[in-house]
Amino acid sequence: MTTAITDIQGIGPSTGKILIKHGFKTAEGIAGAAVDKLAQVPGFGKVRSAKVIAAAKRIVSASRAGRTRATSTAVNRGLQKHRQAAVNKSTKKTSEKQRKEKLRKEKQRREKLRKEKQRKEKLRKEKQRKQKLRKEKQRKEKLRKEKQRKQKLRKEKQRKEKQRKEKLRKEKQRKEKLRKERLKKQKLSKKKSPKKRPLKKKPAKKSSAKKRSPKKKPAKKSSSKKKTTQRRKK
Repeated sequence: MTTAITDIQGIGPSTGKILIKHGFKTAEGIAGAAVDKLAQVPGFGKVRSAKVIAAAKRIVSASRAGRTRATSTAVNRGLQKHRQAAVNKSTKKTSEKQRKEKLRKEKQRREKLRKEKQRKEKLRKEKQRKQKLRKEKQRKEKLRKEKQRKQKLRKEKQRKEKQRKEKLRKEKQRKEKLRKERLKKQKLSKKKSPKKRPLKKKPAKKSSAKKRSPKKKPAKKSSSKKKTTQRRKK
């Protein structure tokens, strides 16, 4: 950085223009110039030239000191800024790390929730499937029992019908047997009983005025004779 000529004590704008025309553009140039060379400029003598050079040297030294301070301040500021940037960077890195960790945990939580949801859905479907199978099994068992019941009823009906027919058949056989037995007995009784002679018809007698009293019927045979006849029949 350079210092302007007008910053030197005793140099105004018009004098500064004259010095610039003669090649003295900055205060550093005047501070490094010789007294004889500056005295050649119109309006400057040796005394004035020495004063101006001394003033320029003071300004240049002051400006250099200020520049050094500014540089040190700037360096300090730069260091501070660099430190702050490092801190910010570390903070940012930490915050980024925390953010990533948070995202990772959130992702893990969502994944866990998704898996839990899938597990519950799977359990629900499995439960529904088992319930469906159980109901189907119950339905089939019910149908099987109903079929068995109908089959049992049908068999029972068939058995009863068979028993009824068998009973009828036996009854028929019994009746047939009784009929045959009766016929046989009749035949035997016919063989054993003597043949009756045909009765001759007596000529009708002339009716008399007085009716005769009816003849008495012969007395019944004794019971002993009846018993013998019954034994013979048997």
